[in-house]
Amino acid sequence: MRKILLVFGREYWTRVRKKSFIIITIIVPLSFILLFGIQFFLMAVSLDSLRIAVVDESGNYAKRFKDTKALYFKESQTPFEELKTSYQEENFDGILYIPKFNLNNPKGVEYYSDKLLGVQSKDYIEDELADEIRKQRIADLGIDDKAYQKARKVRLSIKEVNKEGEASGTGLATGVGMFMGMVMYFVIFLYGSMVMRGVMEEKTNRIVEVILSSVKPFQLMMGKILGIGAVGLTQFFIWIVLMFFLNILMALFLGGSVDPGMMGASEADVEEIAARMEMFQPTLDGLPVGKLVLCFLFYFFWGYIVYAALFGAMASAVNEEGDLQTLTIPVSIPIIVSIFILMAMINSPNTSLAFWSSIFPLSAPIIMPARIAFGVPTWELVLSMVLMVLGAFFIVWIAARIYRIGILMYGKKVTLREIGKWLFYRG
Repeated sequence: MRKILLVFGREYWTRVRKKSFIIITIIVPLSFILLFGIQFFLMAVSLDSLRIAVVDESGNYAKRFKDTKALYFKESQTPFEELKTSYQEENFDGILYIPKFNLNNPKGVEYYSDKLLGVQSKDYIEDELADEIRKQRIADLGIDDKAYQKARKVRLSIKEVNKEGEASGTGLATGVGMFMGMVMYFVIFLYGSMVMRGVMEEKTNRIVEVILSSVKPFQLMMGKILGIGAVGLTQFFIWIVLMFFLNILMALFLGGSVDPGMMGASEADVEEIAARMEMFQPTLDGLPVGKLVLCFLFYFFWGYIVYAALFGAMASAVNEEGDLQTLTIPVSIPIIVSIFILMAMINSPNTSLAFWSSIFPLSAPIIMPARIAFGVPTWELVLSMVLMVLGAFFIVWIAARIYRIGILMYGKKVTLREIGKWLFYRG
């Protein structure tokens, strides 16, 4: 154990002191801020302000249009055909022509210009016209528009309760499940690949021959896996802290500065969108937060151990990076398949596929944390955890048998069949 800790300390401190670690740790959260900044900048510069002359033959719609940051409207009394030849001289970019039409069959609305409307601008004009036509139809039926709007705004939320009487929320469970599954996928791939690269670098540089004179192959492999895992957790923790503070700074500088009209949306549209979103805002009351956190940490640790051991074992068996890609495909397939199962499981969390994939050690780290958000019987969770631990020890044992031979083998291209023979080698 002492030698494993020595390798662990060497791997950890060597990597966290590298300039690349410091640079990447700082750049990742800053890149998110940069992406948001670029997005806002592009939104601002892409807004093509248009002056539109509105020719409204009925006189019922021109006043409906409110100016936004992208569109400026002005009613014109000039006939449409005459204005076609002079609108540019009057400093207009286009003409919105609204003829008299049947409210039950509104046709003939036309936008005349050398410049095409953007998608958001076109949607804004169409929505405003459609809303005004709807109001006129309601008025023709003798119905008060305010009373109608009040009557049609129904907020209905189904409360889901399990056998124990605990409340739950499908929408929240779906979001949490997908988030946890994707985070697990990302972390396993990222830090498992770090183990793979580390093993291959040491083998290529022949440093491993010196190290193995002092420690056993299994001790070296486990120390490397745990050390790189600790590096990943450190980096992950720093990212969380930095993103937390950067989020606060963004809220201070950008809070309240977003104008709904910037995207061509009216205040009424924004209120309607906000009202709809309220229906989908879940509470944490029915979500087992404590169980989710503990289980996430459990499956993160054992899932990382499993895949880091497999990646490390495959890396020990190759001499060139091209061969590494071939041998790691079988290790990557279970992770990728687990993501596909996760997407299917979100809609049906209690199927046989969801159950078996949540107790199988190679897919459980991604599937079970996502299932917990939907509610999992205690016996299923315990069974999954027991099989996860047993499976991890078994896979580490297999990886160690591959590693002890592969790490000292040079100059020979290894196949999966030959790696299988190493498992039964008693040298």
